[in-house]
Amino acid sequence: METTARISTRLLLCLLLIGAVPAVVAMLSAAEVLRLWDLPVAASVLIGGLLLVRQKWGPADGKIPFPLPLSLALLILLVPTLYVHATLPAPVSNDEVSYLRQAEIFADGHLSEPLPAQPLVAFSQRQRQMHEDPQRGVRYSKYPPGTAAALLPGVLVGWPALPVALAGVIDLLLMWRLALRLRLPRPRQAALLLAVSPFFLLVQSSFQSEVFTLPAALAGYLALLHCRDAADARRAALWGGVVGACCGLIFLCRPLTGVVAAVAFGFGMLLQRRPAQDRTVPPPAGLDEAAAAERGSAGVAPRLVAVAAAVLGGGGFLWLALAYNHAQTGAWLDSPYTAYAQAFGPWHNPGAPAAERQPIDVYGQGDILAGLGRQAARWSVSLGGMLGAWLLAYWGLWRQRRADGGAAFLFALLLPLAYAFHWYPGHWAYLGPLYCFESLGLLLLGFLALARDMPPRWSRGLLLAMLSWGVLHYVIRLNEVRDHSELRAAPQLVAAQMENHSVLLLPYLAHPLLHEPTLKNWSPSPHPGMERVAILRELDTPAKTSRLLRELGLDDRSVYRLSPLDQRDDQGLLYEALPLD
Repeated sequence: METTARISTRLLLCLLLIGAVPAVVAMLSAAEVLRLWDLPVAASVLIGGLLLVRQKWGPADGKIPFPLPLSLALLILLVPTLYVHATLPAPVSNDEVSYLRQAEIFADGHLSEPLPAQPLVAFSQRQRQMHEDPQRGVRYSKYPPGTAAALLPGVLVGWPALPVALAGVIDLLLMWRLALRLRLPRPRQAALLLAVSPFFLLVQSSFQSEVFTLPAALAGYLALLHCRDAADARRAALWGGVVGACCGLIFLCRPLTGVVAAVAFGFGMLLQRRPAQDRTVPPPAGLDEAAAAERGSAGVAPRLVAVAAAVLGGGGFLWLALAYNHAQTGAWLDSPYTAYAQAFGPWHNPGAPAAERQPIDVYGQGDILAGLGRQAARWSVSLGGMLGAWLLAYWGLWRQRRADGGAAFLFALLLPLAYAFHWYPGHWAYLGPLYCFESLGLLLLGFLALARDMPPRWSRGLLLAMLSWGVLHYVIRLNEVRDHSELRAAPQLVAAQMENHSVLLLPYLAHPLLHEPTLKNWSPSPHPGMERVAILRELDTPAKTSRLLRELGLDDRSVYRLSPLDQRDDQGLLYEALPLD
């Protein structure tokens, strides 16, 4: 006989259907938000889960019979696919190229790299997401320094993906520890659910900044739970300092996300823990009911001490971020991101007078309603690869708000609201709202917390569908990601086949929106004079291109132009190098 659940099946089904609406609307009205197979695959995972719900099998308590050997086997099966993704010939976004380049600059012991003095040369070398300061004659990434600093150890040892892999392992360990702390059934399941989440797999195989902010968010949330359980000011200060440091780390990589984390976690620290008899969730592991009740009425002193310690813990990272701003832009409050946006634009409304134009590559240029629609549509298909499951996760976080003061729910709610104002929706490659990636782990914990109170068949069926074939979403997306990576890597792949002491020109192509030649996908050589094959942007006239080569001291080299092939050659290349006429 199955155990009695606290949640009706009708409500679960309604939430799943409502959660599917944003994806359906996006496919009908804004097809660019999702990819071709996103909705069908996510719907198939949902249908598969609902079919499993109807089956009478497994233990009466609804727990999935997932022993440790089977869990390890499932993870091992992912290794070949992860290897393919980790060995892509090039990152699939300009952001990642910028992070890696800044890490290389750090590895050389500098904050920036020199910029050629001649304007013509500087323009021919311009790289997307790298700010050029002609007054100081330097170039550096437009992004905060945290991500490049995190990649630095990997760059120093010649394996940039090493910090990324370590961050993924830390994510899984923190998910397991959080599930233990929240007394979720089968804590190992939390780590496994994250490990096979297609959204996690795609982002975790990249060099995006969110790779390093996710573990910081999970660690900060764990510290918050410890902080709320602290009965004395000393322990409250210790864990409060950890919360602040985690928010500071996030701020050093993604400032807006760091602010959202500080607000949400600070709110959770200030709210007093309810006595045990008023709570709908069990006390954390290692804390009995009597101790929980006692700590619930411990007074405001530990909470205020914790918040003060959090401010101190995060203050050092804030100072580092401001000092970096000053070193790069000359002003404490002017970030490289703002400097890049002002120099990159103004392209918004190009027909208007110059005084009325606005740069587009800056926060605050987005339509909030459209932004929220994009975030919701991508969440609709990304959580475990199951259509509509995101609303169940949000509800699960809301139901456990007394355990964390509502911090997780507030964080997962404020993050998409904050980024809905951004003009750019986030890169398509990662099967989810990239700017909300830091809330993925917390939402999965919320889903598992809700699954604890679902009817056993529902808990079993939905979780098994996510764990078993939700990962198909990742496999299908991987092919498209690899094709895009090969396109971006085309100049480097062709250059590898060329003779020494030569030049490869990226063909001039005036982009009607960006007004810059081939800027979107291809990056030139950082230091063309030092490269075996110098990769340069061809200018709009042969005379300008010849002058460019003379200024760089490359006029004695053989010159080729990158040209598309009619079909892939024996080595799988899409382009070839043709001698310049």
